[in-house]
Amino acid sequence: MTIEWMAFITVFVAALVSAAVVVSLYSLGIRFLAIPARPVRGADGSVAPNGPSRDDENDDVDAVGRPQWATVAANICFVLSACCVLVGIFLIVPGLHFW
Repeated sequence: MTIEWMAFITVFVAALVSAAVVVSLYSLGIRFLAIPARPVRGADGSVAPNGPSRDDENDDVDAVGRPQWATVAANICFVLSACCVLVGIFLIVPGLHFW
């Protein structure tokens, strides 16, 4: 019995790249959700804080101040990440192949 090293390397590289893509898309989506609102500038040019200061005990992220483009980009990243996972499951499970 011989090992087909080229096939082994192909599967290894494909698994490594696909894992990196899924993790990168998901982490980019989380990063987009963490974008804060722009600070409000006063008439004199000073920057006012946008809301109360954050506390360790009450550390919830509020979606009110996040820009809408960041929320849309995060959702796109999450959907693409889920699609990559579903395609991977489809390729692994032979019962899903209808032809």
